[in-house]
Amino acid sequence: MRSLKETTKSLINKVKNNKDYQALIENFTALSILNAINYILPLVTFPYLVRVLGADKFGLLSFAQSVITYFFLLTNFGFYLTGVQQIALRRDNKEESGRILSSIIGAKLLLTFVGFLALTILVFSVPMLKKNTLIYFLCFTAVLCEVINTNWFFRGIEKIRYMLILAIISKTIYILTIFFLIKSNKDYLLIPILGSSITFATNLVGIKIAHSVLGYKITIPKISEIFWQIKDGYTIFLSQVAINLYTNTNTVLLGVLGGNTSVGFYSAAQKVISIIIGFFILIQQAVYPYSNRVIAQSSKDALRFFKQLTYIIGTLSFALSLIIFISSPLLVKLILGQEYLPSIPTLRILSFLPFIVSISQIFGILIMVPMGFKKEFMKILWGASIINIIFALILVPSLKHNGSAISATITEIYVTLTMWFFLRKKKIII
Repeated sequence: MRSLKETTKSLINKVKNNKDYQALIENFTALSILNAINYILPLVTFPYLVRVLGADKFGLLSFAQSVITYFFLLTNFGFYLTGVQQIALRRDNKEESGRILSSIIGAKLLLTFVGFLALTILVFSVPMLKKNTLIYFLCFTAVLCEVINTNWFFRGIEKIRYMLILAIISKTIYILTIFFLIKSNKDYLLIPILGSSITFATNLVGIKIAHSVLGYKITIPKISEIFWQIKDGYTIFLSQVAINLYTNTNTVLLGVLGGNTSVGFYSAAQKVISIIIGFFILIQQAVYPYSNRVIAQSSKDALRFFKQLTYIIGTLSFALSLIIFISSPLLVKLILGQEYLPSIPTLRILSFLPFIVSISQIFGILIMVPMGFKKEFMKILWGASIINIIFALILVPSLKHNGSAISATITEIYVTLTMWFFLRKKKIII
C-alpha cells in the first residue's frame, strides 16, 4: 500500500493538471473557511451559553431544537442532495437552473406549511410539550427561514464564496447579539428569536444574489414542478428520516426518559463531537458535485480518487478521534465548565464518531447515492434507526446520557460496516 505522503503527492499532481480538481480545491477551501465560521466561531458562544443557561435550560433548549429538527427534515426533504445534483448537471443552463431553484423553494414552502400544522397539533396534544409551548414555536421560525436558504443552490453552481460571505455576516451579528443580550437563564427564549431573525435577513440576501447578481430568474413554479421535486427527493428524505432516528432521536428519547439535565450533559458532549465531524462533512459537501460528474464520466477514475480520499480522511479522522478520547477531561473542563463533569465519559464514548462517520460519508453520500444505490442507502439507514431505538430504549433508562452515547456509537459502526459490505458485494472495492 502506498504511504500517506505518496498518496498526497499524487493528489497534488492531479490538482495541478486538472481544472475540475482545481475547482474542487477552491470549493473545499471556501467550505473550510465556512466550516470554521459555522463550528469554530460558535465555540465562542457555546461555553458562554452552557454556563449562563445552566444544564437545565440548556437541556430544555436542546430538546426543543431536537424536536424541531424533524420539521427541518420535512422542509429540506432531501433537496440539499437532489437539488445540488440537478444544478451540478445543468449549471450552465441558467433558465433551467432558475426553474429548479423556484420549484424547490415552492416545494419547501408547501412542506413547511404541513409541518406547522403538525407541530401545532403535537404541541397542544402532548402534555410534556404543552408545558413549554412558546419555545417550540419560536424554534420553528428557523424552519421558515430554511424555505429561502440558497446554500444548496450555491453549492450546485459551485459558487461557494457567496455562502461564505453571508455566513461571515450572519454569524458575526449572531455572536455579538448573544453576548449583548443573553445575560441569564431567563433570556433563553431570545436565542431562537435572534438566530431566526438574522438567518431570515441573510437568506433574503442570498435570494437577491441568485436572482439579480447571478441572473437566475426566480418565478412562481408550476404545481407539477413542485410535486416532481417532492417525488425526486422522496428516497433521500426517507434516508434522512432514518439518519435522524438514530441521531436526533437519542436527544428526544433522553429528554422523555432522563430529563432536561441529562439532555444538557449529552448535548454538550455531542456538540463538541459535531464540531469535529463538521470538518469532514464539509469535505463531503465540496466533493459531492464533483463526484456526480466524475462517476458519470468514468467509474474507474472515481473509485481511484475515493480510495485515496478514504486513506487520507481515515488517517486524519482516526488521529483526531484518539486525541479527543485522551483529552476528554481537559476538553470538558475548558469548554463546558465544572457543572458538566458528568459529560466526560459521554464525550469519551462518542470520541471515535469523527472517524466512523467520516468513512460512512464517503461510502454513502459520495459513492452509493451518485451511483444510483439510493434505495439500498435508505435501507441501511432504516436498519440503523431500528437498532438505535432498541439500544436507546434499553440503555437510556439506566445509563441516561451515557446510554444515548453508547447507542449512537453502536449505530454508526453498524452503518459504516454495512455500507462497506454492500460496496464489496457490488465489486466496488475501497
